[in-house]
Amino acid sequence: MEFLEVLFLWQPAPPSSGLGGSANLIFIGIAILVMYFFMIRPQSKQRQNQQNFIGGLKKGKKVVTIGGIHGTIIELDEKTVTIVIAPKTNVTVQRDCISMDLTSSIYGEAKFKEG
Repeated sequence: MEFLEVLFLWQPAPPSSGLGGSANLIFIGIAILVMYFFMIRPQSKQRQNQQNFIGGLKKGKKVVTIGGIHGTIIELDEKTVTIVIAPKTNVTVQRDCISMDLTSSIYGEAKFKEG
């Protein structure tokens, strides 16, 4: 009998602040903004820079592939690039496999300026 009385008399405590669920929504909104500015936006900028670099490839440019192979571009197609990595050794790779300019990989991105 005592158990039933306690069960019926017990009432949940009222919320401590008037914000309740809206404070949680504000916190989630701030977390999403932080993720956008520190993760998503820099990645999209980096992807855009990489696409611009791949679009601006020219014959004679020294490049590095994703696999770390250094070479000079000798032929360009829409989707492929042929690079020479040693005398009489040509390699054909997809444009997306070109990682960076050889000069920027040696000296670092901040130190190298064309022109």
